[in-house]
Amino acid sequence: MRWLLILALWVWALGWAEAQEPTIQPGDKIRITVEGDESLSRVYEVDSRGEILMPLIGTLKASGKTPSALAEEIRQRLIEGRFYRDPKVQVEMVQPARPVVTVAGAVRRAGELELKPGWRVNDALEAASPTNVADLTAVRLERADGTKLTLNILRYRQSGEESENPLLQAGDRIFVPLMPSDRNIIVLGAVNRPGTYDFAEAKTLLQAISLAGGTQTEADLTQVSIKRAGLAEPIIVNLRTLAGDVELQAGDQILVPFRRVRQFIVVRGGVRQPGIINYTEGMTLTQALDAAGGPTDRAILEKIVISRPVAGGRMQRITVNLLEVAQGSRPDEPLQGGDTVEVPVIRERRSSPEEPLRVVWLLLSIIYLVTRR
Repeated sequence: MRWLLILALWVWALGWAEAQEPTIQPGDKIRITVEGDESLSRVYEVDSRGEILMPLIGTLKASGKTPSALAEEIRQRLIEGRFYRDPKVQVEMVQPARPVVTVAGAVRRAGELELKPGWRVNDALEAASPTNVADLTAVRLERADGTKLTLNILRYRQSGEESENPLLQAGDRIFVPLMPSDRNIIVLGAVNRPGTYDFAEAKTLLQAISLAGGTQTEADLTQVSIKRAGLAEPIIVNLRTLAGDVELQAGDQILVPFRRVRQFIVVRGGVRQPGIINYTEGMTLTQALDAAGGPTDRAILEKIVISRPVAGGRMQRITVNLLEVAQGSRPDEPLQGGDTVEVPVIRERRSSPEEPLRVVWLLLSIIYLVTRR
């Protein structure tokens, strides 16, 4: 009877020792020793897929196995390949890996995350920060042992369904797919956070603009457009006069345009109010001079110079004889935003008795040209 007790204790001790043997995980460093073969005997690092690459054998799944189980598998592979008849193989842990999980796909911080005690899939996703177009209804989880799961994290967040949010294990890989295009909307233009958003959270125009961070100060709220599949022309909405809201459809593209940038013209020299004036579409030289208070009696109106920036950082110069414009022998000169108008002046005032009459005549001509438009 004593030998039965000893046998039972021996079997229990073997089982306890095996239970205490660590399980290999991705990132672990293990030393494999094949007696008499230095080419195989070395330290191997288990990759993120839980595999190692050995000479003669090739790729071998290591994660999820104990060192003794892996040693036996290596031994059998060497025998089956007829490299050895009865090799002696030993596997031991050298450096356990820092437990990590990997998150990829539609997240802002993709890559490895240190696995913290008690972490579940949703914890890793919160750390990785899913984007606005992440499809949280079809998150894929791949275990280190090859098990694959598809999880509805959105359902977990809405109802607390724990089966959709399992505990993580070292070496797990999480992939967050993009939301199908027919389930999102796009907001572009003069908003603070342009991008793609979940249609479920933005079913109206104002909700979508709010999700995009609101409009910028330069936004033209009178010409907001909605591009929709099946419509030849976009829907134009004036937010300033909008009484309610506009229902959206999945796939809509919203554009909040920028207001046209205000442009200016500089008028210098022989005018009564030199400085910067607002440019309006179609403005001409005589209109700009009128906006600057008109020419002084010392202005040389035959040699007005318009400086205009052009491509390549160069400056184009146009000389205009305003007398010809006043006489109708040449058209009034159109201006562009950014032009500088230089009206030269007489250094020493002329004493000719006709000079005041000339200036008066030119002023009357300019007034006529401006008022007839």
